[in-house]
Amino acid sequence: MSNKRRKKRAYEVELENTPKPEVDYPSTFVGPVFDFFNRRGVRETIESIVIAVVLAMVFRTFGAEAYIIPTGSMAPTLQGQHMDVVCDQCGYRYRAGASEDNTTIPANLRRRILETQCPFCRSELVMNKNKDADHVSNNGDRIVVNKFIYDFRNPDRFDVIVFKDPNNGKVNFIKRLVGLPNEDLIIENGDVFVLNKDLNAPVRRKIVRKPPEKLRAMLQVVDDTDYVAQELVDHNWPARWQAWGRSASDWETGRDKGKYKFSLTNTETKTYLRYRHLVPEQSDWDKIENGKPVSLEPIRILGRLIGDYYCYNSRLVSGLANDAPQKAESPENHWVGDLGLEVNVKVESNSGKLYLDLVEGGVHFELAVDLSNGQAELSNSGGYPFSDNAGAPIATPLAETPIKGSGDYDILFTNCDDQLRLWVNGKHVKFSGSCYLPAGRVNPKWSETDAGDAEPAGVSATGADVEFSRLRIFRDIYYSSVLGRGKYPQNETELPPAKIQTVMRNPKVWEAKQGLEVFNARFREDTPMFTLEENQFLPMGDNSPESSDGRIWNGPHFLPGELLIGRALFVYWPHSKNKPIPYFPNFERMGPIR
Repeated sequence: MSNKRRKKRAYEVELENTPKPEVDYPSTFVGPVFDFFNRRGVRETIESIVIAVVLAMVFRTFGAEAYIIPTGSMAPTLQGQHMDVVCDQCGYRYRAGASEDNTTIPANLRRRILETQCPFCRSELVMNKNKDADHVSNNGDRIVVNKFIYDFRNPDRFDVIVFKDPNNGKVNFIKRLVGLPNEDLIIENGDVFVLNKDLNAPVRRKIVRKPPEKLRAMLQVVDDTDYVAQELVDHNWPARWQAWGRSASDWETGRDKGKYKFSLTNTETKTYLRYRHLVPEQSDWDKIENGKPVSLEPIRILGRLIGDYYCYNSRLVSGLANDAPQKAESPENHWVGDLGLEVNVKVESNSGKLYLDLVEGGVHFELAVDLSNGQAELSNSGGYPFSDNAGAPIATPLAETPIKGSGDYDILFTNCDDQLRLWVNGKHVKFSGSCYLPAGRVNPKWSETDAGDAEPAGVSATGADVEFSRLRIFRDIYYSSVLGRGKYPQNETELPPAKIQTVMRNPKVWEAKQGLEVFNARFREDTPMFTLEENQFLPMGDNSPESSDGRIWNGPHFLPGELLIGRALFVYWPHSKNKPIPYFPNFERMGPIR
């Protein structure tokens, strides 16, 4: 690449040369007239014919009703109007919201999506709708809703529900049901707690835990070793998975067609391969684009905290009338300590032990599996007592797993909602007890001897030959705590975003005054409380920073039961694929809604 200043992008030239329209802001939006002869019209006609056939069969079976998702408040679980694109740097396929590009909006008010941002390498992808079929805006998911289920039973927590907007009975919403009747709830550190109404009770509050099938469906991917930008490798960007600072490491690293593999030969030393969240920033990509060397400052190499980033929300959109393009960025103002680690493991030994480790608040939560018999054991370095779901103490949580001897295994280990969970080859493994109670409120930790939350995940093995591939980091949904601010709940602390980001990038200040000011701001004396009475519910969106839900409604912050329409059952028709065959059904996204 040259060292010259980059050329203007095509859309920038186009915007400069395009006359600004006269903007008429109507009081209501009117959908566009259907045009069969344009490309979108042809696609929608074909889809409508297929959908009509599908619906006929569905209705005969379930007597249900079909809906289409218009916005992204439930992303990534459900997609509204969006763009399904592939990163041109690391090759990862992701989705970005495109509600502004909805065809029901008049043309003079519609805004095009100009750029999106990859969740892994954070490179910006310039949209080209004229040449790339993946860059068109797609309709939202079409779903089937059971309208009769709640006539026979009460709604369950974390059901995905459809209901009428309490402030506008003509509008239907879809959210996740979080709060139940007769509960007092608070949201703190991204989690939901039910308060004991007895003020003298020994336990004042209880965390709300997701069922395993809901938790797995709600996890959001943060990093994947199968998708690493070659440009970063060429510019010596440090790999996120390393045996950091371990001079006598036994790990071997291989990379084939952009995919990493990490091998460990029989050793009695538990040497961890650990993850650091080394996320490129736009200034780094600007240097690469201009042919300049990229180097990370020592403080950045230590790793930054994982935040509540949503690639669905990060995009550059064209302006209205004389307005300049507007950058919509995911705020990432909150540290997320509830994480998951998924690995593909190839074991070539019939004995030894396998280890997975997750860190939250400086405490190591370790999974150890005996490869000779498949027995799994949980421990933590914080001395937190384990218990079962009923609260009975468990000294050492144990479980039987199929991880016995040589073989290939897919393992997912999570630490969410103060509970450790395990899946092996897609099946949930039940422990004798895996719940724990932290000692006080949790803040991130780092020290010279233990990187803590700067290295929040790790894998290791002893006495066995193993190969790890496709290591993926997940995070739980972070519900921000706001009440009645009349705006999207993007920053619960209300501190300047620049101040928050400075702290999250620098592990050395996490426990200093500068860091404690940011992290302690999440734990306020006036933490909002949501009080629900009989037949009242609290719904919230999975896209927490951009969901108009019970946290910010004007008026009552609850859903009256009589406004419930039903439960969302499954996605029967997501947008069709454009490649390699136009209008090909998107089978992998069809299925039940968790």
